[in-house]
Amino acid sequence: MFGRGNWAIVGLGKESLEAFSINLADPLRMAVASQLAAGAVARLYGSDATGINPYNTPRLDEEQELNLDQQTELARHAIADQEEGATAVLAAEILECPGFGRGAETFQIHPELPWFGLWAVYNEWKNASDLPSIKEGRSYVLLERPYKFLQPTDKRTVDDKTLDATAISRTQVPVLLDFQQGRAYIESTNKKLIHAVIVALTRLGAEIVPVAWNYPQPNWTEAILNQLYERTQFRDEFAKRADEAKRFKESEIEKLEDREMELIVSKFFSMTELGTGVWVGISGPARIRLHEAAPPVAVRNPAMATTLLDLTADANIVTGSLTLQECVTVTTKSGGERNIRRDIARFDLNERINLTEIGAAMLRGFDMASHKKDVFREIRETRQVPTIPQFWGAWLHQLSNAVRTIEESFREVLELAGEEQAGIIPMQISGGAEETRNPG
Repeated sequence: MFGRGNWAIVGLGKESLEAFSINLADPLRMAVASQLAAGAVARLYGSDATGINPYNTPRLDEEQELNLDQQTELARHAIADQEEGATAVLAAEILECPGFGRGAETFQIHPELPWFGLWAVYNEWKNASDLPSIKEGRSYVLLERPYKFLQPTDKRTVDDKTLDATAISRTQVPVLLDFQQGRAYIESTNKKLIHAVIVALTRLGAEIVPVAWNYPQPNWTEAILNQLYERTQFRDEFAKRADEAKRFKESEIEKLEDREMELIVSKFFSMTELGTGVWVGISGPARIRLHEAAPPVAVRNPAMATTLLDLTADANIVTGSLTLQECVTVTTKSGGERNIRRDIARFDLNERINLTEIGAAMLRGFDMASHKKDVFREIRETRQVPTIPQFWGAWLHQLSNAVRTIEESFREVLELAGEEQAGIIPMQISGGAEETRNPG
């Protein structure tokens, strides 16, 4: 978190806040939902398991003091049926263990707003090393021949001795819940992990709503990219830089005196100002289709993208990376003024913007570079370092604002009327099937 990453967004029922808060205060429910319990399940039963830790103690489960019998009892409760677990009783020494979080205040990242944070820990059994090489090595030692030349019974002997080569792979991701806006954010693209987190949140009383990016236009991701490019400003400057890139090495290209323009032409191949004052730049990695029937060409260099888009009349952008910026005027040390561009958000726009089978809208390659700079500037000015809840709260606040800005910017580019439903919206369920206008 706090840097470039990939986020899955799901809907969150605002009315489920009360049930979620009550369950967070239930010692028994939190014990079986904890990473302490999930780790015990993985170790003792050899199965995948997902648990949670509070946002400010990512390794809280390591502060446990349970013996093997207590771990076994906790694991048994964790894998029990949900209804059975609700009425079960755990020993007091387990419920009082410091290895798991309990209480809404332990997970709430803002004293007044219904914002919560936690670490979801996915425990998965994986091969600890290259199993074929382990089998080969043990075949040489035990039976003095390659594994392929062993009899079936001997192979089983070697296989049995290789079982201990598996280990628990721990994947830990931050999860942010905003009951005020009705959205939850999971930093992952792994469908299995995202689903496990959704199940864990549901068991704690949070109502999860399947959502997707949805705009009333076919292939709307491509439509946005190409409409932005058609309206791009600084077209001559982009063309000049592309021409220079054909004739000179990158190190030989003379930088522009205008620092703002140099940053634009060196990073982007399109820059468009929207009516809201938000600027949207397109950069690589991108894919460009030269002809309608031709496969798209992958490109990273902005000058090369400009060159490709000028090759044919049918050339169009299939995918690209978008950066939303705001233009700010600042006063220099000499008393003058100059414009700077502040990044609101950066993300990839392509056909993988939704995980429809999971019911999640995606933010791939998402970053808020200016957020980190703002935090460091505030620390220098105030000489105070924010608390962990403030770090998490500020990130959630800016993340939520960035998503709303993206939604509204897309509406403007596609020229949608105010009453048209668009953006990240609940998926329509009809006849047991999910329906949404997915790109592509």
